[in-house]
Amino acid sequence: MRELSQSRRPQSWSYAALLVLLMLGQATSAIPSPLYSLYAEKWDYPPVLTTVIFAAYGAVAVVAILLSGALSDRYGRRPVLIGSVLLLLAGLAVFILAAGPGYLIVARMLNGLGIGAIVVVGGAALLDVSPERAARSGTLTAIAFNIGIAVAALGTAALAQSGLHPLLLPYLADALIGLVLLVLLLVMREPHSSAGTAPLGIPRPQVPEEIRGRFAFAVLGAGAAWAVLGVCFSLEPSIAAHAANVDGPLFGGAVVAAVALAAASTQIASARCPARTVALVGDTALAVFMLAGAVSFATGSAVAIIVTVALQGGAYGLAFGGSLRHLTAHIPAERRGAVMSMFYLLAYGALITPTLLVGLSATVWGDTTVFPVFSVLTALLCLSAVVVERVLTRRRRRFEVVPAPRTQARETSRAD
Repeated sequence: MRELSQSRRPQSWSYAALLVLLMLGQATSAIPSPLYSLYAEKWDYPPVLTTVIFAAYGAVAVVAILLSGALSDRYGRRPVLIGSVLLLLAGLAVFILAAGPGYLIVARMLNGLGIGAIVVVGGAALLDVSPERAARSGTLTAIAFNIGIAVAALGTAALAQSGLHPLLLPYLADALIGLVLLVLLLVMREPHSSAGTAPLGIPRPQVPEEIRGRFAFAVLGAGAAWAVLGVCFSLEPSIAAHAANVDGPLFGGAVVAAVALAAASTQIASARCPARTVALVGDTALAVFMLAGAVSFATGSAVAIIVTVALQGGAYGLAFGGSLRHLTAHIPAERRGAVMSMFYLLAYGALITPTLLVGLSATVWGDTTVFPVFSVLTALLCLSAVVVERVLTRRRRRFEVVPAPRTQARETSRAD
């Protein structure tokens, strides 16, 4: 890789600007969540349409994730990030001008393309700007994601609760920040030193045979976590408000914020713990708290609901963060693109499919009937990840003939 000369290196503020961009991307994804009940009331559409709107975002985000990394390797981070912010701003404009549910689907698709690319290319640009802070960048990225979600959800819900143009002001504020970041990207120097030299190739999703067991464990845990996240970002705010008999969107925004802040807290706290242990604890805790959540929703207590969704958020942070770290520590360097493409394809499938099924079922049978069933099925999926890992661990130990050297075992245990 070529080194950039001192005069062509990214400016000192580039790292902070990229972190804010990553935060903005997740904030943009969270803004509509507290507003879906207002849109449904305004245009009188069923719960299944809310999940279709959300699923449209996830579907196109997969496309952006698969394509944007290769495009930025070939043409540079800046051009792809500038295009991503323009897509994000276009989606916000469609939200502002929305005259029906179809507009919301288009807006979410534009945002999904922009945010998916920001997640991939923004993360890569952070490493380009400051490669010596690779480990810290991962932690800061997780914090930025969750703070962006929490601030956007609470801020939007507070505006909606007060009645101060809730379907306009959140998008205008978000767009203003986006415009500032667009200007910064235009004057930022290209951080990728090999831009223009890498061949343009899209990694084909596949998993090497030697890590398929670890992959199965990681994707089951991460899939269950993302299934919870999908419902949380679409239907759960209105389901929680209905269960607690609370009027207005503020309570729904508090639900989303509680999940995001708890996830950030557990990801920070567990950053130095063995990844396999973190994932197992997260999967088990998420199963327990999903069942507890079904009980708390049945009680109708607003306090109990907020506490249990916060616990679910903390468990989600452990389950997803631990599963991802456990997998990435064992991927052969030359297969990372292919394996991570497969991982995110399945993760987004887990995000979209249960959300659509919950929305369809809620339309037919009602949300209070469907949510406990979803909680039980999600708990079973979490426990299946634990069972898979236990079985695979026993199988590995059975076939181990020569024990690893003590120093190697110590290094593996930290990455594991």
